[in-house]
Formats: sequence, C-alpha cells, structure tokens
Amino acid sequence: MKFHTRLLGALTLAALAAGTAVAEAPFPSKPITIVAAFPPGGGADVIARLIAPKLSQRLGQTVIVDNRAGASGNIATEYVARAKPDGYTLLMNNNTLTINTALGMRQSFNTQKDLKFIAAMASTPIAIAVHPSLPVKTVDELVAYARQQGGKLTFSSCGNGTAQHFTGARFSQVAKVDMIHVPYKGCSPAIIDGIGGQVPVLFNTVPNLDPQVQAGKLRYIAVAAQQRLPFKPDLPTVAESKGFPGFDAEVWFGLIGPAAMPPEVAKRLEAEVLAVMQDKELQKAFADRLVSTRILDSAQFEKQIAQDLATWKRLSEELKVKLD
Repeated sequence: MKFHTRLLGALTLAALAAGTAVAEAPFPSKPITIVAAFPPGGGADVIARLIAPKLSQRLGQTVIVDNRAGASGNIATEYVARAKPDGYTLLMNNNTLTINTALGMRQSFNTQKDLKFIAAMASTPIAIAVHPSLPVKTVDELVAYARQQGGKLTFSSCGNGTAQHFTGARFSQVAKVDMIHVPYKGCSPAIIDGIGGQVPVLFNTVPNLDPQVQAGKLRYIAVAAQQRLPFKPDLPTVAESKGFPGFDAEVWFGLIGPAAMPPEVAKRLEAEVLAVMQDKELQKAFADRLVSTRILDSAQFEKQIAQDLATWKRLSEELKVKLD
C-alpha cells in the first residue's frame, strides 16, 4: 500500500513538473496571428503581410495574417482586446482607432487601458489631388480658386471622421476658404468620383491616389508630410506654401496586443518588430508601395496614442467633425 502511495505521489509530482514545463515554454512556441483591422489590399493588410515573413524568420514561428474588417476597425480591435493575452493574437491597426475613440464611437474596449501598443512601423501621408480640369497646380492656386468659387467647391474624403476628412477640414480652416465636404463610404468610391470630376478635390493617401495620378486621371497638388517623400521628391509639401507652416497629416500603422500580455512577451515582440524594421529589403518594399517607414518603440507609440486622442478631440470640436 505504501509503495502504491509513493508511486502515485511520484507520478503526481512528475505530472505537475511536466505541466509547469509546458506552461513555461519560451515564447513563442506556436504560430502567431496578426489580425488586420481592414479588408485585404488595404494599408493595414499590406503592412501586416510585409512584416509577417520577416517576423516569422526572427521568431522561428509561422506568423499568420487574419483579416477581420468592419465597424471602422473596431471588430478586429475588440477581438484582440478580448483575446488571451499571451502574445499569440496581435492587431494591425491605424489611427482610425484613436479617431473613433476621440469622436465617441461606441466601443466595448478602452483604447488606453485594454490595449498594449507594441510598436509603430509605417505611415502613409495624405495628399491633395484634383481633377485635371481644375485650373490649379499649386496650393496657392487651389486656395485662390476656392475663394473664387464662393463656397461651391467640393472635396471628398473616405468618410465622416476619417483622417482624410480632418485633413480637408483643417486645410479649409487654415486657408480661410469654404469648401463643401462630400464624405464617401470608403476611399475607393471617393477616388472614382474624383476621376469622374463629380467631386474635383480629393484628400486621400498617396498609395490610393498615385495609380490615378500616374494614369493622368488626377493631378497632385501637394502632400501633407513634414518633409518631401523620398519616393516622390518632386511632390511639394503643403507646409512649403505660404500660410501653412507645420501642416502635416498621415495615417500611421502599428502592432498592438492585449494590455495584459506578460511584460517579457511584449518586450520580445517590440524588440523583434524594431529589428525587422531595420531590414533594408523591407524598407524598400514599403517605399515601392509608397509607404513611409515610421518607427516608434512602445513608449513612443503610447505617447503618440495619447497625443492623437487629445488632438482629434480638440479638432473635432474646432472643425465640427462628427461621425455618421
């Protein structure tokens, strides 16, 4: 009897030790999923798929991209915020997240409390383009033309409360001109009507606009970046024009996880993302797709989130920007 008791005790200890060993397996020990907050082909999807194989090489595990679009990115964000906080379910999102929060969109998560901002890696500056029939080629000419139109000139955005909407509204405010905002349900339909001349002024990202500009269907005016883009050196910035000092607007992209991730896991992911972003091949792939490399570590990323929330809140009140 004593022998069986000792044997049972030994087996129990062995089982506990094995369980502990499994629980303490070094991260990562299985595939990682990056949930893209927007549909295939969008910026979040493209960037997630560019970094996934590089991360996979460094981590020694498969990195999968899973698209969960809807509700302006909130479906994916909620999914990740509620996921097991073990580092195996991550989110690729953009600053739509902070805009939604600042504008009071109903969210089942707290942006600053339920999410861990691991690292940011890219941005796509917003540019101004016009239909070729518009007799303007510079910011100054666009401002003068808008004044001549007496509040009848229209501009498009990808929707109410989007970064493109804010940029157009800010431009009008700074230039002291009245333009009519025409929101679309997405960036593609806005561009389609821009090509058709129905809404001749467009505020949209460079990757979205560039194919149509290259085809001669639209014409760039300027880009709202802090400095000229290395892959578009001839495209002037809005800030180069008189009256627009420091004018910039972009859509950033970053990797995010559940807030309760173990610190060592979050740190490992941050370190690997920052290392991956030094890869020259990856940087070229970004540039080839007209995406700017914009690297922020976790602390910088969290600071960006706080600044965004305050900025969008202030601008929404100043510009009277509201969601649909």
